[in-house]
Amino acid sequence: MTRLSRRHFLATTTLAAAAPAFAAEKPRYRDPAAPVAERVADLLSRMTLEEKVAQMRAMWFGKAAILDAAGNFAPDKAAGALANGIGQLSRGGDWAGTSRFTQDQHRPGTNTLALLNAVQRHLVEQTRLGIPALVHEEAAHGFAGPEATIFPIPPGLGSTWNPALVEQAFTVAAREARAHGAAVALAPVLDLARDPRWGRVEEFFGEDPFLVGAMALAATRGLQGRARPIGPERVFATLKHFVHGTPEGGLNLAPADMSQRTLRGTYLVPFRRAIAEGDAAIVMPSYNEVGGVPAHAHRALLQQEGRRVLGFKGPYFSDYAAIPNLVEHHHVAADDSEAAAMALRAGVDADLPEGAAYARLPDLVRAGKVPESAIDLAVGRILALKFEAGLFERPYTDPRRLTAQTNRPTDVALAREVARQAVILLKNDGVLPLAPRAGLKIAVIGPNAEEALLGGYSGENSRSVGLLEGLRRNVPKDWVVTHAEGVRLTDREANRPPRVIEPAKLTDPATNGARIAEAVAAARAADVVILALGDKPELTREAVRANAPGDRMSLKLFGDQDRLVEAIAATGKPLVSILLNGRILSVPRLTDVSNALIEGWYLGQEAGNALADVLLGATNPGGKLPVTVPHAASTLPAYVGREPSALINHYIETDNAPLFPFGFGLSYTTFTVSAPRLSAARIRQGEGVTVSVDVTNTGSQTGDEVVQIYLRDEVSSAPRPLLELKGFERVRLQPGETRTVAIGLPAEAFAFWNAELEWVAEPGRFTIHAGNSAASLKSATLELA
Repeated sequence: MTRLSRRHFLATTTLAAAAPAFAAEKPRYRDPAAPVAERVADLLSRMTLEEKVAQMRAMWFGKAAILDAAGNFAPDKAAGALANGIGQLSRGGDWAGTSRFTQDQHRPGTNTLALLNAVQRHLVEQTRLGIPALVHEEAAHGFAGPEATIFPIPPGLGSTWNPALVEQAFTVAAREARAHGAAVALAPVLDLARDPRWGRVEEFFGEDPFLVGAMALAATRGLQGRARPIGPERVFATLKHFVHGTPEGGLNLAPADMSQRTLRGTYLVPFRRAIAEGDAAIVMPSYNEVGGVPAHAHRALLQQEGRRVLGFKGPYFSDYAAIPNLVEHHHVAADDSEAAAMALRAGVDADLPEGAAYARLPDLVRAGKVPESAIDLAVGRILALKFEAGLFERPYTDPRRLTAQTNRPTDVALAREVARQAVILLKNDGVLPLAPRAGLKIAVIGPNAEEALLGGYSGENSRSVGLLEGLRRNVPKDWVVTHAEGVRLTDREANRPPRVIEPAKLTDPATNGARIAEAVAAARAADVVILALGDKPELTREAVRANAPGDRMSLKLFGDQDRLVEAIAATGKPLVSILLNGRILSVPRLTDVSNALIEGWYLGQEAGNALADVLLGATNPGGKLPVTVPHAASTLPAYVGREPSALINHYIETDNAPLFPFGFGLSYTTFTVSAPRLSAARIRQGEGVTVSVDVTNTGSQTGDEVVQIYLRDEVSSAPRPLLELKGFERVRLQPGETRTVAIGLPAEAFAFWNAELEWVAEPGRFTIHAGNSAASLKSATLELA
């Protein structure tokens, strides 16, 4: 790529707002003091049909139409390609247009800004109306850009049970995304992790609607701030995916069949909270069928459920290529023109990432198949975001902010703290924390020991720390840390990013025999073994192509990891096992042979340091499972909150008890949680109640406990779950300290969608449960009159 001179670079990134050619007219939409609605109406009245439709489209791979052979902005090419403007620029960080940069490779940040600012300058100065573009980026667990701060994947964020901390993480993501030119984040993901065979579970906060709703609100507030309009260091949140549900067989893109009660009472719960309390700006429909209709063609879903029931007023942005998929995947449209008409009628406002289907809309309007009024509604919602973000007044991004606002020392410290709080201790016979001992020899073994595993929808950060490096940095100087790979799961091409969606090349089991022998030798020479197992991002991920699957039919360890476990266990050395993975793994045998077991997920850039803090006792683990861990895939579904009839029977081979229950997690100290006390034993409809619980640290170390409040409606007009999470709080206590935790249950906590599909709290008896997991609860009774 041609190197930009400093003079040219600064010239393309000046902060001065450019005046369009017709500035003398001073139209109403150019007045920043005018109400947004008036600015939108004025601008719409001036737009041609083609200019309106351009606002509903985006540009990603099509960027080659405005770049030269070296990947630089080409004004002469843009004059034709962008004559009518463009609504959005998709994934600015991987904008390249040449073979040197692909969708899996980011430009350097300064280069990205020079290019994005050049495109914005063209749109503002060289198009008739001077409308700047929105830039959207991924931000599922941090801004997915070069050298940005990478936090734990969403299941790890959910494991913190700490919404305030999660809000801080997304605040960093917002700042970094805005510093890179973006105003829209395609996050957070609000799907429920109810089938762990599904590779996309790594994108989800957990399985429970209330927990996910709390994290959804925290993420939305982190991205957008606590009030609209958004500030200069905030971005619009995009709630997704509306609504994945639980796909058949845990296979990505498969249909999700559900009743309307299940839709409203379960899968829409997190969306409802992020919209009602967080004023989330954008919603993204899902790829799949919802109740038999593809979401992007589902008018009842988008209009009735989204707008009328949830009160959503912003735009719906399509998932990538989801509108053409009405033709290719669902076979409900004959061609892209028909798909475009269907999506617009359903209420989809923008066609991402390119807008090839919506490019047909002008012809459809002229043919009388689509009303221009529908286009006006969609474009109005999109323009409103641009006015709110201040893009008409400040269309360019200052390159000086890039380094200053990206991966600051405080951000790195926050990433480490979030990772610490995400770690879940599932078993410990006293081997952890590792006791101070002169010359301790540690063998770090396993396929996930060395690499810093970041998971899907991550950026790139050269400062990321894996487990092995984290231990070597943090152990006492006289300790000896050795390493053996143990087994290899995939054979990746040199320097090939693990997130590339292509068929994984599995390792030949025969070649792992020698690796296992080396690992056994390392274990025998050590005092303690740390075994790092789990998944790889190229194995369990979003599956978008049939030749590159990402879903699993098993919850077992992949490949030859079980062979490694048996070989290391046979050495008799103390064994600390750490799972680093993107979805639930069911490991009863590993649990049995390990002296300690940790669920670590993919913990982000500070994974190694955070895990070292936990192993060495600098941090007391306090994370809790945001999911239920079953004994095997054959016992699915296993999520908390199932209805009574689902648990009447069990299989011959096993009972219904999970391997580890929802909300479970141990500590290096011990706690007692009292029975709940209610502010009133009897309440009326429309009233709430306060639940008070005494929590005592009965051990010798400072530690965190998570108080969890569940309720059970004993008799209801339609079945309700046996346990419904309705409140929680993470508290830190000193040894011997007792604290009273008071959690309010508002009147809405007792309501549900009844047999007539009415949102109501029915009179009767409720059991209020309190404890530190779904399997360790004490109760009190409440009457609702």
